Amino acid sequence: MTRFNEYNCLFFVINLFMLCSAVRSDLNADFYKQTCPDLLKIVRKEVKDALKIEMRMAASLLRLHFVDCFVNGCDASILLDGSNSEKFATPNLNSVRGFQVVDAVKSAVESACSGVVSCADILALIARDSVLLSGGPTWKVLLGRRDGLVPNQRGANLAIPSQYDTLDTIISKFANVGLNVTDVVSLSGAHTIGQARCATFSKRLWNFFNTGGPDSTMENDMLSDLRHVCPVNGDGNEITALDRNSNDLFDNHYYQNLLDGKGLLHSDQILFNGGDDETKSAVDNYRRKPKLFFDDFIKSMIKMGNIGPVTGSKVQSAIKTEMRMAASLLRLHFHDCFVNGCDASLLLDVTDSEKAAAPNLNSARGFEVVDRIKSSVESACSGVVSCADILAIAARDSVVLSGGTSWKVLLGRRDGLVANQTGANRLPSPFDTLDVIISKFATVGLDVKDVVSLSGGHTIGLAKCSTFSNRLFNFSGTGSPDSTLERSMLTDLQNLCPLTGDGSNTTPFDRNSTDLFDNHYFQNLINGKGLLGSDQILFSSDAAVTTNTKSLVQSYSSNSRLFLSDFADSMVKMGNISPLTGSAGEIRKNCRLVNS
Repeated sequence: MTRFNEYNCLFFVINLFMLCSAVRSDLNADFYKQTCPDLLKIVRKEVKDALKIEMRMAASLLRLHFVDCFVNGCDASILLDGSNSEKFATPNLNSVRGFQVVDAVKSAVESACSGVVSCADILALIARDSVLLSGGPTWKVLLGRRDGLVPNQRGANLAIPSQYDTLDTIISKFANVGLNVTDVVSLSGAHTIGQARCATFSKRLWNFFNTGGPDSTMENDMLSDLRHVCPVNGDGNEITALDRNSNDLFDNHYYQNLLDGKGLLHSDQILFNGGDDETKSAVDNYRRKPKLFFDDFIKSMIKMGNIGPVTGSKVQSAIKTEMRMAASLLRLHFHDCFVNGCDASLLLDVTDSEKAAAPNLNSARGFEVVDRIKSSVESACSGVVSCADILAIAARDSVVLSGGTSWKVLLGRRDGLVANQTGANRLPSPFDTLDVIISKFATVGLDVKDVVSLSGGHTIGLAKCSTFSNRLFNFSGTGSPDSTLERSMLTDLQNLCPLTGDGSNTTPFDRNSTDLFDNHYFQNLINGKGLLGSDQILFSSDAAVTTNTKSLVQSYSSNSRLFLSDFADSMVKMGNISPLTGSAGEIRKNCRLVNS
């Protein structure tokens, strides 16, 4: 099979991602050149006004962009209020600030060009301007992000690096969002400006990691000063400068502090004293070479600003209209790849249509969204982007827009010429045994880990009564309900899906976290609240132990980051099932029909 990659489908066209705004595009410094030409001036003025009032605000605005991008990607989810707000996550609670400045910038921008500029792009711009106005470097901010629809408090708790993390943990958290060790050290240099509360470093002063004494890496005079600022019986709310000798100036003095044992936070000082030669060397290089620090900081800020940006207005618009559509678009990609490989054969309206197969009939949906995306793409670059690639991108963006993880979608698939209704009838079924499901996955090259992680896609979406009503009254001919189904949920479902019903009523897969892509699905399985039989058997069947699915469910239920990472890996793997590349197949003009 010819390997395909993220750029294989471009051929002679300039960047697909730049031309086709309906799919995930690379960001562009001139994105608002026509639609909001005064944007940069407006943002700069508002940031300058804010810093005149309080210079500390520069660091706060820079930090907002950082903590936003590490959760859900750079989608402004940090700004959303509500019960699941990221503002209430432990790393952000009583810590992140500057929201009123963002509001002022947004108001000024809306007055100039309403409904054009995203909050996510505003966060990126005010971060750049905060650095510049503090004496630091400037750079062209790549623009074109759109705003996310859901916050992710749990993700913020897991993803944002903590001041008390080990160096390995910090490096791992950066790696999870595509950033490397150089990015760790250069972005940490932002602590050349700003202040920190005693609560963020007081453990270093008195009883460092329960040693009964202070952190031995802290310089003695600084230790003495900080003990006066942060007494052992204090409330932790006093603040002090992160860079005590160069407080409001964005320079490389921070790194000199680390060599002198004057890093304020534990997560700062371990860059030099944590036993990692690479971070130690980078600290010393940045101390001696301010231009190198500035250059690397710019590169890392641009790189960070490109973490999972939400683009693609058609998918976002569809999900805004109906949040359930996220699960439907994800499922289309799944059902397509399991039949003939990922070739968009599911979309064909032909006599042998896969849409008419039992697993898809009156079930698969979202075709009109795919049609709208295809139409927009064809307007921008006709005959270039396949329907199969559109399905892959729409699936990824649906997960991201539901608060889940992002991944690089490998592109270059071509569209199939025939459908396969018989093959679609063999799709994994909610009534299959675990052994049968595992076998069906294995047939297309997916293993047990893929079975469990991809089943986690049921953290979003709805199911009809007809897909699980067999569990409610006469399970497997026993005359009784499925004994693995939790009692109160059983009662609710029996009321929703009576014996005399037509099976068309719907209910969420994940009743307590319906529209949020998280690991709650796996907690449901442990509590007997899996909706489909094919869900619950991952944990409750005898085969769950011998096949290792039970162990994986337990791991994912307690480790959201592991689930999201494995899910992304499995989606890439699934998207690589027998793609048509090179001259095979075609690029359909209409996703429902082969070209004439």
